Amino acid sequence: MTEVFVFAARERADAHALSFASLRSSDIGEKFTVLRQPEDLKPEEHWRAVHERAAKATSEFVLVLEDDVLVNTHILHNIATWRYKHDARVFGAGWVYSPGGYSQKDCWYSGDWEWHGTCGVLYKTERLPFLIERAWPRIMGGRPWDCAMAWACHLDGKRIRVHFPSLVEHLYELPSKVGTVSGARRHSGGTFRQDWRRSELGDPHGTVDQFGRKVV
Repeated sequence: MTEVFVFAARERADAHALSFASLRSSDIGEKFTVLRQPEDLKPEEHWRAVHERAAKATSEFVLVLEDDVLVNTHILHNIATWRYKHDARVFGAGWVYSPGGYSQKDCWYSGDWEWHGTCGVLYKTERLPFLIERAWPRIMGGRPWDCAMAWACHLDGKRIRVHFPSLVEHLYELPSKVGTVSGARRHSGGTFRQDWRRSELGDPHGTVDQFGRKVV
């Protein structure tokens, strides 16, 4: 089971209308918790509050979404059948959004450990407090929280799994409320698949490329 939380900034009615409609039309339905930014919290403090609330969930995994995204119609099914999240030796977090179309196949991320793109991240609930504590000093030091969370996974001795295809698309044409990276990483680079559903038979990855061919 996976509980879903939405990290909602103030004054985002334009994004919220699109995002919440997308969630409701997916297999998430009405089963998501929106955590709105209080007037007295800075964005970084709200980030921490959201993740601390998610860490109290009773589900094995939690999915934290930003408030300016579209989601795959079968997102919970695709997460439930994503086998890599059960690899406790390696799995640090699951990026279900691929910044700039990082890969054309499901893979372990390798590269600069301060990596962008927390539009949609799957966490093992019991490990989330550790990640928050490791990320927080870097956030307070001025690093973006997506980079800080990626770094925290590295400190935990784990890796980030990048889902293919992207199960989340960033509404990058809407203005950011907290500042954001520019360029290609603001969208999925064409890897988002609105109606893709993982096959329960055949290829264990259940992934296809843009031409409908299985990726191995």
